[in-house]
Amino acid sequence: MASSSSSSTARWRRRVVLLRQPSREDDYEPPRRYCYHRMVASRWTSWTDGNPGRRFYGCPYYYQDGGCGFFAWHDNEFGERANTVIKELLDDIDKLYDENSILRRAEHGQIVSEELDAIQRDLRKLKRTHELYDVELRKWEKKFKVAICLLFVTCVWLYLLYRKM
Repeated sequence: MASSSSSSTARWRRRVVLLRQPSREDDYEPPRRYCYHRMVASRWTSWTDGNPGRRFYGCPYYYQDGGCGFFAWHDNEFGERANTVIKELLDDIDKLYDENSILRRAEHGQIVSEELDAIQRDLRKLKRTHELYDVELRKWEKKFKVAICLLFVTCVWLYLLYRKM
């Protein structure tokens, strides 16, 4: 039961964002309504299942423990058919949102896959380069060993030559 409540809350927030409609309006046409604090009452949009899209006035502190408790409907009550249509449209928006989310994740997966392929190509190039350098290094190691041997033989020969003198 708790999960369905959190699901409907998430869906409610998603609907408000998707509709791009502010949940609170402070600047609206006259006459202005005032709450019990003598402040301009904000106009809110209800997204409950019973009154989807219906606007009402409430204290600017409505979401802070209900504010002063001022409440008045701006719109007349919608008919049952209008509520049904709005709910169906909101459900369609939710389905499109979910499909879009899936497609974005798939697209992101495709991008990651392409990046991974590029990294693997670069890795193969680096391995080939490493192999070439490794072969070159072995050649130089052999030349170095020969040079050390020649240097040793030369040193021994010079030493022997110096001793004879």
